[in-house]
Order: sequence, then structure tokens, then C-alpha cells
Amino acid sequence: MNKRNTKRKWLLNNNNNNILFVPLSYQVLRPGNHLSSNATDKSMLRINKLIDKMGVIEQEITNEIEILKREYINASSAMGDAHNYFLSGVEAAPSQKSYLLTSRGIEVLGEDVIPISAFIDNVVRFANSPEKKIEVLYNLVTHLKKIYQMISS
Repeated sequence: MNKRNTKRKWLLNNNNNNILFVPLSYQVLRPGNHLSSNATDKSMLRINKLIDKMGVIEQEITNEIEILKREYINASSAMGDAHNYFLSGVEAAPSQKSYLLTSRGIEVLGEDVIPISAFIDNVVRFANSPEKKIEVLYNLVTHLKKIYQMISS
């Protein structure tokens, strides 16, 4: 009986509850047992394409943020002193505040008026993934549509 079979037999017959250290065996990879260099290179190319697509999405999000900033500034300017709009659910941060869009900017109870572009930058900054950023932008656009309806009536 060789040494390996002796160890196996001892492990099988060992009925006490001691923890045994069994050394790991390593398999040497031979050609055919692993991904070929060509397949790995193709995977790398596909991953790089995904990275490029994410970069494009991030740039589109940045562009949309700038458009929304201008639109919110225009809406705020068109409001006049008699109008205000409560922005609910736009922040992805854990502690949400009550924001009010007025002709002066974004007002928060007990705080100074926040410039609109700083407000939008802050609410998007708390969204930690492109999906969350898009969700925040969608909420902002939904509010903007309602703001324009309010102003025009």
C-alpha cells in the first residue's frame, strides 16, 4: 500500500472529531485544460467594449444633467414670487430633505437658498451607479414637466 492510500484509509477510519489538515493537491494545467490565449484575448476585447459603453452612458448622463440644470433655472426664473414647487423624492441619499423650487432657487427649511445647479449636482452625486443617476434624472424631468404645467396655468 502506498503512502497516499494509507492516508485515505487513516482518514476513513478516524472516528474522533479532530480537525484534520489535508494538504491541497494542485493540478498542473496542460494545453486543452484552460482557456486558450485567443479566447482570453476575445474576452478582454468584449470587456473593453463594455467599459467603453459605460463611458458613453456616463457622458450622456453628464450631458443630461447640464440640460436639466438649464431647464430648472429657466423654470425658476419663470415662476415669479407667487409660485413655488415642492420637489419630493428626487434625492437618493439616506436622509431626504424637503426641497422647494422658488424664483430664488432651491429652498430648504432652516437653511440658505441653494443654487439650482449645486442642488442638481448634489442629488446626482448621491446616486452611486448609472442606474440610480438615471432614476434621479427621471424624477427631476417628471417634476420639471409638472412645474411647467403649473407655470402655464
